[in-house]
Amino acid sequence: MRAIWILGATLAAALSQAATITVTKPTDGEYLGRSNNVQINITGSNREATVVVTATNVANPANIVSVERKFTPEPGGDATGTIPLNFGETSPQGAYNIQVIATEPGNTYNTVPPIPVIVDIRNPKIVDFDPISNSFVDGTVNIRATLDEPNIKEWRVRVNNSDIPNNSGNTETINVVWDASSILTDGTQNIEFRVEDLAGNVTNRNVSVTLDRRAPVISILAPANGTTLFPRSSLAVVLSVQDQFANAIDRTGVDVTLVGMDNRFLARVSRRSIRTDGNRIVWTGRVQSKFRLPGQFKLVVTAVDKAGNAAVRQEVVLQVQGQ
Repeated sequence: MRAIWILGATLAAALSQAATITVTKPTDGEYLGRSNNVQINITGSNREATVVVTATNVANPANIVSVERKFTPEPGGDATGTIPLNFGETSPQGAYNIQVIATEPGNTYNTVPPIPVIVDIRNPKIVDFDPISNSFVDGTVNIRATLDEPNIKEWRVRVNNSDIPNNSGNTETINVVWDASSILTDGTQNIEFRVEDLAGNVTNRNVSVTLDRRAPVISILAPANGTTLFPRSSLAVVLSVQDQFANAIDRTGVDVTLVGMDNRFLARVSRRSIRTDGNRIVWTGRVQSKFRLPGQFKLVVTAVDKAGNAAVRQEVVLQVQGQ
């Protein structure tokens, strides 16, 4: 009778031999995004095992995410696989503890210590970037941006799908110099920002700019060089400023002044109208003799385009009758 009892106890012990579960991912302190997988390995399993994964927010333990999956072992008692662990858009961010528990009829499992992780479900934000879309740039472009993201893994800047020197980092600010001298033809260029955080969230932003390295051209249509201004009269000023691209002229960058023959400033000519005509602007103003002008003086015009290219200064000599 005792022999039968010993045999039965031995058989029961064999059937209840402890199984082991190990978690290979995530690891302690890892960052998790919206979609994740918990990777597990099981040894010593006799039949179907149930694995429950629970993520508990440290700041508010009432916020939990729990998921269950069943695993059928191979003939040798091993099972491996993944359990999806996903967080919704409204899930709190921050520190979580992940608990993994395996159960199996007639078998026991080890206790897996809680795994501390950091949940970050929001994409990085790119703010205050320069240059802005549809702007004009010259041959050397300072590319800057500020990132709203505390857990940056890497940012990268590319131009026309190609890397440029010193184009990556992990700081909260981007400051990269793009030398466009290797680009043969002016025109539309594409700047791409890519930011990835430690949880794998990625943000991409494309900025289209126009490379403009050619200076605008000023033409003084009126008055002609040597024109005489009569006392108590006025004289119309008409200018044309032309660039290689439409809308490229900086209207605020057109400056029309009166200076003495020694280039001493006398007065600024006020603008009466300005209009766009394709890739040029037409500027009109008026010179009046009430400015107490000397007998001979110069009308000087300067201009810049939106890329910062300065036109060659243009001037005409004028005189006041009787002075």
